[in-house]
Amino acid sequence: MFNLIFSKKDKIFKLITRIYYMKVLKVGINKKTPVLFHNNDKKILSLLCHNIRLPTSKIARVLNLSRQSTEYRIKSMEKSHLIAGSRTVINIKKLGYHSYHFFLSINTNDSEKEFIKRCLSNEYVNTLLTYSGNLNYELSIIAKTPEEAKSVFEFLTEGLKVGYYFPCLLIENIKASILPGFLPDKIPVLKNIKNDTSFLKQFELKKKDYDVDFKDKMILFSLSQDAQISLGSIGRRVGLTKDSVSYRIKNLVRGGYILQFRPVIDYSILNLSVKSVLIKVNRMDEKEKKRFHHYLKYNNSVLWATEILGNWDYLLYVINREQERIYDFVKDIKKSFEDYIRNYEILFAYQIYKYSFMSSSMVK
Repeated sequence: MFNLIFSKKDKIFKLITRIYYMKVLKVGINKKTPVLFHNNDKKILSLLCHNIRLPTSKIARVLNLSRQSTEYRIKSMEKSHLIAGSRTVINIKKLGYHSYHFFLSINTNDSEKEFIKRCLSNEYVNTLLTYSGNLNYELSIIAKTPEEAKSVFEFLTEGLKVGYYFPCLLIENIKASILPGFLPDKIPVLKNIKNDTSFLKQFELKKKDYDVDFKDKMILFSLSQDAQISLGSIGRRVGLTKDSVSYRIKNLVRGGYILQFRPVIDYSILNLSVKSVLIKVNRMDEKEKKRFHHYLKYNNSVLWATEILGNWDYLLYVINREQERIYDFVKDIKKSFEDYIRNYEILFAYQIYKYSFMSSSMVK
């Protein structure tokens, strides 16, 4: 049995976990409305992508907008579901964990329903995506060892009609963007924020050593599910004062555990669609590899790119306005690196069932 069982002192955390799962399930249910995206909206969203916890008053001042206008624009983005929530990017490696991705096909509707049910309730699973194509699921399991990840995967698929599948380990992140090429490249200088709950200054300070405890992990998990959660709400959940929570978050940022507070974007509102591209490459020298990484990092079609260990060498999330544009992207990358690209596979994203940068199994 791989579902994590908490001790008595963790009962409150178990309740929080259930609440967050329900919130994740609601994403995408709200009726979507068209969004008119003006230049000021782009500037505001650019700042929110930099740090979703930035105070509205500060955003208004640096953009020379009224607070009322800024609040209205942000609420409009939320109402249209363009901003569909928020997450905190957590450095799981500093906590001793790795992300293991499994791509698989499931052959029957009953098996699919049971698989989704198991993944949504499993504490090791932080991400579940569905695709249209030969491989119809991508699953992310956060574990300390390959053996642990394999055991969880076997538990999730036991007795189900699973076809072809393969695992991969994320080993080097190359790019992580939110709306590449869509928002302004530069943002205004942000400083002197009073009572700063965005912790902007801490991201700029020199990193320092910091050892986390159980309460720190609870804070990290709370933020990983909702980057905009108030310090008071966190404090009530973990049994600390607001000042104590603030102090710990500052240490978690400077310690390198918290990497970013970011919005969740519903790309369909902007008529954008996301595709996954798996790439197998031939061995090449370090110079050519760096050139390939540079290409991925500065290509506006690439949303996220990572080097992986497994059947494939790279996993990309690519964003385009039309489905056909993905083939133009692949054609260009093959032309630019014709001696490097051996094989590729395109997966068309269909639905996100679960998405976070931390699993509840990490809170021990």
